[in-house]
Amino acid sequence: MTTGVIGGTGMIGSNIVGQLAGGGEEVRILTRTPPARMADGVTHAPIDLATGEGLEAALEGIDTLIDVGNTRKSPEDTLVEGTRRILETCANRGVGHYVGISIVGCEKVDIGYYKAKTAQEAVIRSSPVGWSLLRATQFHELIEAVFRGAAKRGVTPRSPIPLQTVAASEAARSMLSLSASAPTGSTTELTGPEVLTVTEMGKIWRKAMDRKTIPLPLPTMGKAMKALRQGALTDPAVEGRGPTFEQWLNLGPANQ
Repeated sequence: MTTGVIGGTGMIGSNIVGQLAGGGEEVRILTRTPPARMADGVTHAPIDLATGEGLEAALEGIDTLIDVGNTRKSPEDTLVEGTRRILETCANRGVGHYVGISIVGCEKVDIGYYKAKTAQEAVIRSSPVGWSLLRATQFHELIEAVFRGAAKRGVTPRSPIPLQTVAASEAARSMLSLSASAPTGSTTELTGPEVLTVTEMGKIWRKAMDRKTIPLPLPTMGKAMKALRQGALTDPAVEGRGPTFEQWLNLGPANQ
């Protein structure tokens, strides 16, 4: 059995590949450029999601395709039209199971990237290939990177927007679990264990990192910001998984 991983060198993809490697099955990373190192049983096939170049050859012989490809640059071209091309090629190449990832509440946020993710979901649900879809909340890693970047300027974002962040490793495990079973033809939600505002997360980050920064209020005006303030990107009804943001910071990303 051969499992393909689109975006296999990224935050979630590299975690997925790492868990699959050494399991006795072939793992094929599908990205524009190959990783610096590959474990035994892992190969690479070059593709361009924006144009579809390389897809036909890359998907040859693949049984299950895990797609964690992502971009915030021209997301409509890559995430929507690119996914449409991927699924059409999967059908042509006999791929039996496509496993995709999206964002909890993306349909509620009137911002270009989230609108593209919503459209991508529609493409996946109309797929001619058996599919499973994971919707995850924002990742601890993303918020930590935002705080770290802001701290270089001596500030920490402050906002009443609530988030329910989850560790990226949990998303990787969830996608692997979905890929190991028959296509569900449905959506599975993954959330973190607690809902915190950006302001609360900033305080936790400053304490864990022992950083002294100035809280910087973020703009909260507009329709999209209203949806975010109302918790569009959270789902407290879903039982959260993995470490809290504070636990994750104290453990250190390398130990997740």
